Amino acid sequence: MNSSGALGLRIPEWNLNKSQYDEVDSLPLIASIGPVLTILATYLVFVLKIGPALMTKREPFKLNTTLLLYNGIQVIISVYLVQRYLMNILNFGLLPKKCYIQDVEHRNNILIGIWLYFAAKVTELLDTIFFVLRKKDNQVTFLHLYHHSIMMIGTWCYIKYWPSHTLIFIGFLNSLVHVFMYTYYGLSALGPNVAKYLFWKKYMTKFQLVQFVCIIIQYVFAVRNSECPPAKGVATFVACNTGFFLVLFLNFYRHSYNRKLKKTSNSVCQTINKLEETKDKNM
Repeated sequence: MNSSGALGLRIPEWNLNKSQYDEVDSLPLIASIGPVLTILATYLVFVLKIGPALMTKREPFKLNTTLLLYNGIQVIISVYLVQRYLMNILNFGLLPKKCYIQDVEHRNNILIGIWLYFAAKVTELLDTIFFVLRKKDNQVTFLHLYHHSIMMIGTWCYIKYWPSHTLIFIGFLNSLVHVFMYTYYGLSALGPNVAKYLFWKKYMTKFQLVQFVCIIIQYVFAVRNSECPPAKGVATFVACNTGFFLVLFLNFYRHSYNRKLKKTSNSVCQTINKLEETKDKNM
């Protein structure tokens, strides 16, 4: 029997071989954890070991056409998810009290929405594959690998064991960020003549930081307002993982842009010093 705790959060009786709803197991890659773990293990082995070893004595692949096509598809997927989740939020509310997942009329819509988000996380693993093939090893960081890995496996667990309308807002914001992010990378693939006009990369990181803060706030209020709040473990994982993302991205922002600011400042100082030296010689 389930017990309750603070904020009404529930402790469920876990059965790892059974989904929360029978309909979930009919969705691709959801019935068993095996295929998902295989994909994730293959991904990590390739980007950390096999890929770099294969590329050691090779020139980096340009992949301009492939990247343009890939990022274009990701933009289309993200735009579709944004409009789907937005309509869901407008229909159900930002902080729904009713348990729509328990309503057969709405359950399929919610489950398909979460599964599409999960499927998008699987396709996004290609980001790292392309980094490796282009020998962009500096972009294969802990933040990058953790983000892709935990989002895929976490979303799988979410739809398998505790699907809920509360994930819709997360999917909406994250997909909105991806619209801008993949648009940026797609345009970058067109070459330096286009890339030099792309000024919003720094603002994308800020958008991601705002995203995590909004997700935490919305999730706390959604849990408190819902008649069927998530399990304690689920709520704790979502809140802590989002907070961890916030810390990692904040550290990335400080490291990346403070360093660039420092380099720019040093360059200006060097220029000024050279001008002063030239002036002294001419006097």
